[in-house]
Amino acid sequence: MRGIKQKVALVLSFLMMISILSTSLVAFATTNDYVSITRSVNPAVITTEQEAEVSLTVKGSPPVGVVMPNDVVLIIDKSGSMAPDKNGNENKMKNAKEAAQGFIDLMDLTKHRVGIVDFSSKDKIGSYNLSTDKEAVKSYIAGITADGDTATGDAIQVAKNMLDNHRPEAQPVIVILTDGDATRPETDPYGFAKSKAKEAKDAGIVFYTIALLKTTDNPLTSGPNKLLKEMATTSDHHHFVLGSTGLSEIYAAIVAEIGLASAYDVVIKDTVGPNFEIVPGSYDNNIPKPTVTGKTLVWDFKELKNNDLTFTYKIRPVNKNVSGHFYTSESTSVVEYKDYAGAERSKEIPNSIVQVKFPAPQITSIVESSGSPTGGETVTLNGKYFRDGATVTIGSSYAANLVVSENKATFTTPPGAQGNAVVTLQNPDGQQAQTEYQYKANPVIDSITPNNGPLEGGNSVTVNGKFIMQGVKVEFDGIAGTVTTNNGNGYLIVKVPAGAESGLVDVKFTNPDATSTTVEDGYSYDAPPVVVLEITKVEPNHGALAGGERVYLDGVKFQQDTKVYFGGVEATDFLYMSSGRISVNTPAGVSPGQVDVKVVNTDGETFTLEDAFTYDEPPVLAPPTVTGVDPNNGPMDGGAVVYVNGSNFVPGLKLFIGNSEATVYNVYPSRIIAGTPSAASAGEVDVKVVNPDGKNATLTNGYEYLAPPPPPAPTISGMSPNAGPLEGGEAVYIDGSNYLAGAKVFIGDVEATVYTIYPTRILAVIPASSVGGKVDVKVVNPDGQEATLADGYEYVIPVPIPVTITNISPDTGLLSGGDVVYIDGTGFKPGAKVKFGNIEIDANFMAASRVYVIAPSTTVAGKVDITVTNPDGMTDTKTDAYTYTAPIPTISVISPGNGFITGGTVIYIDGNNFEASMTVKIGGIVVPIEAIYGNYRIMVTTPQVADPGTVPVEVKLVSGNSATAQFIYNPLPPTPPPVITSVYNTDTSPSGGYVAYIDGADFGSGAKVYYGTQEATTVYMYGSYRILVYVPAGSGTVPIKVVNPDGKVSNTIDFTYQ
Repeated sequence: MRGIKQKVALVLSFLMMISILSTSLVAFATTNDYVSITRSVNPAVITTEQEAEVSLTVKGSPPVGVVMPNDVVLIIDKSGSMAPDKNGNENKMKNAKEAAQGFIDLMDLTKHRVGIVDFSSKDKIGSYNLSTDKEAVKSYIAGITADGDTATGDAIQVAKNMLDNHRPEAQPVIVILTDGDATRPETDPYGFAKSKAKEAKDAGIVFYTIALLKTTDNPLTSGPNKLLKEMATTSDHHHFVLGSTGLSEIYAAIVAEIGLASAYDVVIKDTVGPNFEIVPGSYDNNIPKPTVTGKTLVWDFKELKNNDLTFTYKIRPVNKNVSGHFYTSESTSVVEYKDYAGAERSKEIPNSIVQVKFPAPQITSIVESSGSPTGGETVTLNGKYFRDGATVTIGSSYAANLVVSENKATFTTPPGAQGNAVVTLQNPDGQQAQTEYQYKANPVIDSITPNNGPLEGGNSVTVNGKFIMQGVKVEFDGIAGTVTTNNGNGYLIVKVPAGAESGLVDVKFTNPDATSTTVEDGYSYDAPPVVVLEITKVEPNHGALAGGERVYLDGVKFQQDTKVYFGGVEATDFLYMSSGRISVNTPAGVSPGQVDVKVVNTDGETFTLEDAFTYDEPPVLAPPTVTGVDPNNGPMDGGAVVYVNGSNFVPGLKLFIGNSEATVYNVYPSRIIAGTPSAASAGEVDVKVVNPDGKNATLTNGYEYLAPPPPPAPTISGMSPNAGPLEGGEAVYIDGSNYLAGAKVFIGDVEATVYTIYPTRILAVIPASSVGGKVDVKVVNPDGQEATLADGYEYVIPVPIPVTITNISPDTGLLSGGDVVYIDGTGFKPGAKVKFGNIEIDANFMAASRVYVIAPSTTVAGKVDITVTNPDGMTDTKTDAYTYTAPIPTISVISPGNGFITGGTVIYIDGNNFEASMTVKIGGIVVPIEAIYGNYRIMVTTPQVADPGTVPVEVKLVSGNSATAQFIYNPLPPTPPPVITSVYNTDTSPSGGYVAYIDGADFGSGAKVYYGTQEATTVYMYGSYRILVYVPAGSGTVPIKVVNPDGKVSNTIDFTYQ
């Protein structure tokens, strides 16, 4: 009995402690506000016809250091679609399990519990009950395998059943991960899954969802993604990944949220103000979707974390005839919630104002859009949003007789200037709409002065009238005149265009606005005077019967292709000088006497001047005589110039040499200059002269055609060069004379190849010979004539030339070879070989005194002989002429040349002769070569050293050759001491063991926290600004301080144990 009393007393004591602690927490919680909410409206100015979107953004502010215990069930999809063969070999099942195990690792199971539901088909749903044993839960996850359908709703039911037994002080949570559509039950699997999620949320369970989508899925249209988003507690509780990338990070983010105490059982009530109504359906995309009753929207969800959660809906004005500035909601709009201690709270939602304006007027059409400049026209504007009290102006003048309704305005136009005018309808609130009205009228013409003029135009007329606009176009019988003056008030001066024909024509006036008027027969083109073809004078008016004399005709209306006839015979060499003068050469007359002169134009018009020209009687001429020809002989092919002497020679005569007519160049009374025709054979022929009157004279055997001489035989005067090697192939010039195309050349008895032949020179190539000595050189022309140069060419038997080496440059090089080496000496020939020691290579021939080679590589350093051997076997060796040396590295610069003693500085060492196999030491420490750039640069990373200062940097080749430079190690910069800005202790009990958050700056990794002299146990460091510790036991008031690893100590903040 006594034991029972002790137990009862113990329970009562425990309950009292809980009551005291709860009271303390409530008291602490009520001093803070853990929810903030803002309202925004866009746009802030609308018309009575428009809508505005209201956004409510609510955010939690979790208290520092307060952890709300959670019982969490992970629902993991293990359907067959998670297998690698369904996802292009991506193992989504493996990735999901590893991410879930990472979730377990991050969970603080000293405060939370976690359970597992793994699901596919309804009969394949497994579970592991809520537990704090991390390894056991992770082991269970490791055994999950992919197979079956997707019974999402059944899996949620299993998880809900598990959470029916959650700890009273713990928040129940479901985190579901699935990659595909819910497929069970067959009837409405989506609806079944959503109903089970709603049941869980109605039971107070916080619901997180993760959609494991394919990399090719569109999250906005994906069925699984949309389903899971609707199932989540809020849109902030939903996540998705494309593929498996980022899954671990999402789990980590959820872990970070779990346990944050902010606000629970959150209800947001927003009632729209009396001047607005809610646009139906505008809130459907909210998660969760609000309940709408009348003008009130209510969002109800389980918890609020520290992220912005935004809900939106649209409003519109109720009365289309009321404008002004109005509040969007009632003052009763609030957010109600419970804080982490269970205290009920409420907070008024801030209001906002929207300006409601009437819509601006709109003009859709204008009836009678044009009218007279005198005004008085009735015009109607059609449109919408016209209001009582509106005004209408055309240009700057108000319209008269205005009648306005909502969709129509009728008025009378005031007078206005021709052209377009802006019509403005302005409502009483100042808003306007505009269109255009055109003042237009056809021009009115009072007079055109003068009303006649020349057909060629160019004269000006004056026009008086009205309604004539700037830019008016004036046409005379369709041909535009030029307006030179327009005063804009009905007065014009117009330059008249040329007319097509004489007589009356219409004059048309066209304004830029297309108004026009036509003055019929308004202008008359005067007929031009008649001009007819006429000859007034022929000068000279007589000439030789033979014609060919220049005559000039004066008259009227001559054309460039007028024809002229003398007695019916057309004249030649027509020259047009002007319409009043032309010139021709007279044709030959038929007989002496007068003839008519006639002109004919191309249009058939003719004029004849009778007896206008007289052909003179020709004089009686004496018969010609031929006394001699000079020269009196010439070549058979003709073309020779000869002088025929005699008397009574008349221009127009003909000259015959033999039976062929000669070409007459000049005729003088006693001499003819002519060119001889060709002849078929040699011999003497007669020379005959025939005057135009038929009288003639003949000189018997007066000219002799000479036969051509035979071609001369060739001659050889010399040969260059006149000696050469037995193998031939040398080009030679053979000089002489009378060489003909097709000539052949013989060197001895062997025909040479001939390249070019000129009359005095032949270029040929010497053929090879088997014996030495002198031989004849012979040239044979195609006609058989030939010439010989005795002993003209000598075949020389060569004497071997010795080889000598006089210089090697350069005479040293690296073992790797590759250097260009020049060898100077004498007797070098193409095709020579060079040896470096025993290594033979081809020489590159430059001249008999120089060759060059690329030095071959070798493995042994030291001196070697250089040998040059010609193709004919002549050779020379220079002993120890070339020295192979091992490479010596150099260091030119190290960049950067300094770094911190902690090492890790990437440096570049530049120099020469680097090798990939060489060793690099910094301060005696061997470091690896991370990159090598040719033989001139390497990249390494500095090692850590104990002390600052200058250290050697050495590069050493395998050969032992090395180079050294320096690198400076800098000390670490001084770090500031840590600073404590605030301390949050979750308790003050002297027994310690509870958590505290130390906030501040410059906390070093490994920093220690002391309560007085007692070191606190560090649980976690949040960077350099926060440390989470377990408070050590103590008593009284003690200073709290932070000591960094470098010994620097922070300021102190007192803490009292009580």
